[in-house]
Amino acid sequence: MKKIVKNSRLVLFAVMTLTLMAAGCSKKSGSTGEDGELNKAEKLVIGHNLNHFPIIVAYEKGFLKDEFGDTLNIEIKQFANGPAQNEALKAGQIDIANMGDLPVIQLWANGTDIQVISYLSDSPDGYSLVANKQSGIKTLSDLKGKRIATQFGSNHHKTVLKYLASQGLDTDNVELVHLQRPEAIVALKQGVVDATTFEEPALSEALKDDNIVKISTSRGYDKAINVTFASTEYARKNPQIISRYLKAIKKANDWNTQNPDEATRIVVKYMGSDDFTGTKNFLEARNWLVAVDQELIDSLNDTIKFCREQEMITRDDLDAKNLVNAAYVKAAGL
Repeated sequence: MKKIVKNSRLVLFAVMTLTLMAAGCSKKSGSTGEDGELNKAEKLVIGHNLNHFPIIVAYEKGFLKDEFGDTLNIEIKQFANGPAQNEALKAGQIDIANMGDLPVIQLWANGTDIQVISYLSDSPDGYSLVANKQSGIKTLSDLKGKRIATQFGSNHHKTVLKYLASQGLDTDNVELVHLQRPEAIVALKQGVVDATTFEEPALSEALKDDNIVKISTSRGYDKAINVTFASTEYARKNPQIISRYLKAIKKANDWNTQNPDEATRIVVKYMGSDDFTGTKNFLEARNWLVAVDQELIDSLNDTIKFCREQEMITRDDLDAKNLVNAAYVKAAGL
């Protein structure tokens, strides 16, 4: 009997040793979460456009490297706009994207399997209606009969319609002119259009002209949100990578709050810009947060409604509660 017990202990010791050795080898072959579960991905490619502070700062300040060490190859890709990011995600060129909510809804409605994993930013005053002083527009009630520039099918377009609805107006009461932002700036300064909407840093640039005046922000009319979303396939295979990415973004958000000037200098240099003031205004005009809540779902559903009304999407079975996944924020302890 004693011999059997002794041999049993030897077997148990051998099994434990082999298990620990296997665990050690596993940790060297991929990225692991704090619970030790293995993620298979060897890289994470992150897309962004505009001055998206937390992505840039998390990369430049090493917060992503702090989180992943050398176990994961991190790549940041910059795009001109949300639709360009969408094309890259569909082609499998990026794993996580960051952009305004409207192109995200369009991508989802067209059948691409994605998950919104967090806010990127929330800005109650994100968009501002500005007017040429010669137009006579002093309040929203003066919009009737005016020419308003906007990019059709954009978040700015949605905000303009919200402004009109607040005054009992619709598109029959004004002339909407489809213009991209650079064209809208020129048209507004020349008086070709009476009003348009801007966000920072374009807002600060436009207001340098004494003939341009701010009429209203979007607060109380529309929500300006940007979201972070991921390929469902990548997220399901690599949940620890996703949650730890969000922890790095939260760290960057906290650091930016404490160091706004240095954060702005980092972003200005990264983006190849010389507009320190407008870029800092972009940072401070937004609440940068890692979170998922009912308000996010409601905002996305409002955008779904707008897309249907504008016939940008045809599906009537979409509900943002099926798009938003709070699991990764929760796993990150945020």
